Amino acid sequence: MKPKFIRILITIITLSSCDNQVVANFEIINKTGFKIDALKIEPMVITDGKYISLNPNDKVKYKADMTGIAKIDGSYRLSYKQNGEFIIKDFGYYTNGYPTEKLTRIEIGKDTLKFDIEFENY
Repeated sequence: MKPKFIRILITIITLSSCDNQVVANFEIINKTGFKIDALKIEPMVITDGKYISLNPNDKVKYKADMTGIAKIDGSYRLSYKQNGEFIIKDFGYYTNGYPTEKLTRIEIGKDTLKFDIEFENY
């Protein structure tokens, strides 16, 4: 009975460790002096996602789930609402459905966007 239980336990642990979630990591800073609303970052092939709001000088970490997208190349889309205006900007690059960077820092200014990309050290 004990060896059978151990084999079942090992099988369950092995299968649960196969979670191949693909996530793109972003850090966003609001330097506009205004509240930013309805912000989201997603691969361009996804139309839904999680929306966040940022008060002036807020800094947040944002994770875009890329698990279900096709294994293709593409870019990300940043969209948000600032002072009643909806802003959309395409940026970055992912390949075969995976992010090419470890972390992308985004600084949102009144009329500028700054992107700083951190790659993995191999």
